[in-house]
Amino acid sequence: MYKKVPTYKDGKWSYTEFETKESFVKYLTTLFREPGQYQFDKTALLFNKQATIFNEQGFYCDKPFRSKDFVNYWNDQKEKCREGVIYHGDKQVWYVTRDYYMWLNFLPIFDKEEKKYGFAKVRDAQYHMALYEILAELNNKHVAILKKRQIASSYFHMAKIINQFWFEEGSICKIGASLKDYINDKGSWKFLDEYKTFLNEHTAWYRPCTPEKVLLWEQKIEVRINNRKTNRGLMSKIQGASFEKNATTGVGGPCNFFFHEEAGIAPKMDQTYEYIRPAMTSGMMTTGMFIAAGSVGDLDQCNPLKEMILNPQANDIYAVETDLMDDKGTIGIAGLFIPEQWSMPPYIDNYGNSLVPEALKAIEDERMQWQKDLSPEQFQLRISQKPINIAEAFAYRQAAIFPQAILSKQIRKIEDKEYSYEFIKLERDDNSIVASTTTKLPISDFPVKKKMEDKTGSIVVWERPVKNPPFSMYYASIDPVSEGKTTTSDSLCSIFVYKNPVEVTRETSEGLEHYTEGDKIVASWCGRYDDINKTHEQLELIIEWYNAWTLVENNISLFIQHMIAKKKQKYLVPKQQIVFLKDLGSNSNVFQEYGWKNTGTLFKNHLISYAIEWIREEIDQELNEHGEVLSSTLGVERIPDKMLLIEMMQYFPGLNVDRLVSFSALISFAKLQQANRGYIKRKEKDKSVDSLEKSQKMYKLSSRPFKNLGRSRSVNRTKFKKSAFKNIK
Repeated sequence: MYKKVPTYKDGKWSYTEFETKESFVKYLTTLFREPGQYQFDKTALLFNKQATIFNEQGFYCDKPFRSKDFVNYWNDQKEKCREGVIYHGDKQVWYVTRDYYMWLNFLPIFDKEEKKYGFAKVRDAQYHMALYEILAELNNKHVAILKKRQIASSYFHMAKIINQFWFEEGSICKIGASLKDYINDKGSWKFLDEYKTFLNEHTAWYRPCTPEKVLLWEQKIEVRINNRKTNRGLMSKIQGASFEKNATTGVGGPCNFFFHEEAGIAPKMDQTYEYIRPAMTSGMMTTGMFIAAGSVGDLDQCNPLKEMILNPQANDIYAVETDLMDDKGTIGIAGLFIPEQWSMPPYIDNYGNSLVPEALKAIEDERMQWQKDLSPEQFQLRISQKPINIAEAFAYRQAAIFPQAILSKQIRKIEDKEYSYEFIKLERDDNSIVASTTTKLPISDFPVKKKMEDKTGSIVVWERPVKNPPFSMYYASIDPVSEGKTTTSDSLCSIFVYKNPVEVTRETSEGLEHYTEGDKIVASWCGRYDDINKTHEQLELIIEWYNAWTLVENNISLFIQHMIAKKKQKYLVPKQQIVFLKDLGSNSNVFQEYGWKNTGTLFKNHLISYAIEWIREEIDQELNEHGEVLSSTLGVERIPDKMLLIEMMQYFPGLNVDRLVSFSALISFAKLQQANRGYIKRKEKDKSVDSLEKSQKMYKLSSRPFKNLGRSRSVNRTKFKKSAFKNIK
């Protein structure tokens, strides 16, 4: 028999037996839903019945000390604290985990709602968290929880640790944090001390400790037997360590549970996690569990938790399906997310169920008021601290640098397939380049997973190069990489190809017509090969295919050296030709003939401005018969690359944005080149003109009465296309 779980049904107690671990896991999985869906009824009042008894009479058991009934009572409660409890309600069944049961009934907390010490109330969000963790443990996975504030996570996880310490022989539990005050007697250790004091005073489960000091307890006591000193007790241990100076302090040795406090403000937690994992394994077996739980603080401190939440499977985190990825209801796989609308007072019924629709309506009303009263920066910060989806929790805290509404609208256009595209593979055949379609997909993760095995991606082409393109019809821009295969970096090589605007003079039967073919992004590649030479060859093929004059960030000069070695430096823009460097007085001391050096301020203070201006630029208007503007077409419609737009939306100073760097440099270069050199010019002749000339020759007309009408008339107007990509839709 694997497990016997105390079970309440129809007013009677019995046991539910599980023959195997697998059958128990399968059973619990069927019970795992979401807050608002558990449908607690009056039976839920039994979850914390022992706490209710204590609150009413000031003690748990009224039976005589050490009597049979006294012993039976405490053995029964110990069993429930170790095995959990199954409750059958009128329509539903619930499993209250061991830790949740012990916490509800025997471990008091400070109740912020009632402003006094008492026991935690039944809440479906906390029940959900406890169920998630037992499923993670049974599936030999680790735990990552992104949570709203005020969910009593620290209290609950100290209850989990004290449960092990109190009842499990030889257990070793550890707690850690980026700052000492999060876990010492000012932080979580204070909760442990309160729990220990209460259990020793009010239960039959007395546990002495030697030593008994902050950040180190051992459940043992020294006794004399036959005049010899020896230790008695469970020999269980709780240790605490801070990672202020070293991310690996105190992580050595075996461990059953490791709880990382305030995981949302722990910039080196990923290092701690990797160092402690060997202590939680035996060969290929998982013997312990790492628990990271926290709310998001500063964005530069939350990346490890973000990585665990958004890429759970790669990080051995127990993953759940959720529709709380973003405000669109996108369904994805993530660690556990506890949003603001779960267990949000006062939108909780008498049995502890979350009234989710009512909570969301209240949040919406509150946000409308915030938007009126607060600055954009304060508004964004408020939302991030009370998020209703994962995207909000990790969103940039200050006013967005790029116009979010414009970008979102363009992303929807791309998702609605308004832009035709091809996934292209380029190969060299003798002296020519052969382009063929491929089933390989471009990289669509941002940021890219550091441990992703295949980071090559594919070239995305929205418009192939014209036949024998003249030099300078196309520009390209590259953000290079310094090495091949890596599992420690989220940097990718990025290239964008840009088609310059062309002034066209077209000879028609009615005269000359002038118009401008708009500029646009026509191709991109973002990726890297394990062999950096193949990365360079990919870039070389793209540049040659488009005959593109190419801007290269020269902080890393390997690609520049590659092109020089191939005697193909004609494709590289010399430093002297990069006008924005001259204008800004930058790079004057850089010893490099080609490209530009990305200094700390050049990109974020100058180049980004060109990118923002370019996407906001009005490139077309639709007018009514009275000349009034009905609609405008903005420059952002020249960007068909969804991933570039996502980088723009998420950008904040310090974020690694490979696509945005190469794009911003490209647009800055192109705009300044156009200002100095003007547009490319092209002359065309309408076929109707040739037909007319043939007709005139046929009839041999030398003059006409109305010879001046229509012969030398020049139509000097600009025609705008509603979309830069209208011709390829």
